[in-house]
Amino acid sequence: MATTLVVRHLSFSHPGAAEPLFDDVDCSLPAGWTALLGDNGCGKTTLARIVCGLLTPTRGSVSPAPSTFVSAYCEQECTREPANLEEFRDDWSAPSVALRDTLGIGDDWPYRFATLSGGERKRLQVACALFANPDVLVLDEPTNHVDTATREAIAHAMREFNGIGVLVSHDVELIDATCAQCIMFERRHVRGHNRTVLERYAGAYTKAQQTRALRRAEVADQLEAAQHAQQSIAQAQERRRAMMDAATARKHGGWKIDRLDHDARNTHKWNEKQADKASAAAYRALGSRLAAAQRAVESIATDAKRYDGAIVVDIEPSARREPAHVDAGVLRFDGGAPAGSGDAVSELVVDGWHWHTQAIPDAQTGGAGAGIRVLRLSVGPRDHIGIDGANGTGKSTVVRALLASLDTELPALVINQIPGEDEQTRLLAQLQGLGNAERPRVLSAYAQLNADPDRLMAGEPLSPGQAQKLALCLGLLRKPQLIVLDEPTNHLDLHSKQALARFLHTYPGALVVVSHDHWFLDEACGCAV
Repeated sequence: MATTLVVRHLSFSHPGAAEPLFDDVDCSLPAGWTALLGDNGCGKTTLARIVCGLLTPTRGSVSPAPSTFVSAYCEQECTREPANLEEFRDDWSAPSVALRDTLGIGDDWPYRFATLSGGERKRLQVACALFANPDVLVLDEPTNHVDTATREAIAHAMREFNGIGVLVSHDVELIDATCAQCIMFERRHVRGHNRTVLERYAGAYTKAQQTRALRRAEVADQLEAAQHAQQSIAQAQERRRAMMDAATARKHGGWKIDRLDHDARNTHKWNEKQADKASAAAYRALGSRLAAAQRAVESIATDAKRYDGAIVVDIEPSARREPAHVDAGVLRFDGGAPAGSGDAVSELVVDGWHWHTQAIPDAQTGGAGAGIRVLRLSVGPRDHIGIDGANGTGKSTVVRALLASLDTELPALVINQIPGEDEQTRLLAQLQGLGNAERPRVLSAYAQLNADPDRLMAGEPLSPGQAQKLALCLGLLRKPQLIVLDEPTNHLDLHSKQALARFLHTYPGALVVVSHDHWFLDEACGCAV
């Protein structure tokens, strides 16, 4: 197996799409980890799947061909058992045991995949991918759903991998801890059109962003200089035109030359003719220079426009004093009847808007009746509640109990972690069925979340991040007085996360957010309006 994968002149178009997802792009993937970065829906996962031979490009090639090496693709979703789960479960060789230790895999996990938390499933999924010992390994958003300890375990396991690694992620900390280069999908505006290009940056995310900022500054300087040159030439051409107009006016105004002085009159006519020729030539030369300057300006590729406005909603908080509540007790993880106090293996600590789940030291496992101990919980009509905690300590259990307390007449919007394919199809159908008054509102809100409404209306398949954005924008039409979001930053690029946090901060109703991103919870829930 070669130590570098080379992508040449690669293009990919979804069936029926108006334009390609990306066209004629090139990149190299050496041994070690390379991060693929870019906005939601730009083609990162598509490129990764092409590299693994799971998709066929419209044009272009991957060298060596995917059929000549062993690859493993660890997908974003962790709802399905890994294909080699049984093989990993039954293998107790030294490498397998080392993976279990590195990622903290419980001995019983492979036997109860369906009951594992999202973070536990993700760890097991990554372990199975690494166990396959592939030449090329793609990890697609491996730290979605996971807590800090799990993120660190995944980073450690990644550093032990010796092949060609491709990381699709928006997790800055993970990229900085593991990657030697970044390839960014960037939308560039050049010659009146937007197109996707791949830019390589040496180093991990932080260094890449610094280099990117320098390149952008250089491009801005080049553009400013080119525009200044264009403006100067245009002004010179305008002055030349004014001189020509003045000369024409003088000629038509007549000259005081003796009509009998034929030599003087002939000389004057010859001079006028030569001056006209010279002025016209100078004017044409300036026109040519202006056209060249215009082409120079148009040839400079700049970042495509982003939407940085605000999502505007007309929503009144609920008149209920307490839209959601939970009585004190032990909430069972399996959703069964409230358990006894002795079955609590974790507890919820409430500190204002910040609710934190944590394991109870030395607690018994509790078996099937295990749960989380809570005091009485209350969500007011304007409260913004942020919930965090380690995987498996009961965050989703608390949310489920809150939702069970809702009045059926309360307009509420609940968005779970991963919209499946059926849900994505339903969302697109709902969008297409909207009237002329509602659809522009949805598309406007969608654009403010750093997404492309034109591609959405073209019916292209949605990425998980795009589906989450669309679900939120469609849900806002119902004017919800309570929004519940479970890990909303999963699958979102950084710009989209920031835009979503700004909106949630100003949302006037009740909000419950579960997330491992502390900065996001601070922005969305801390000091809410």
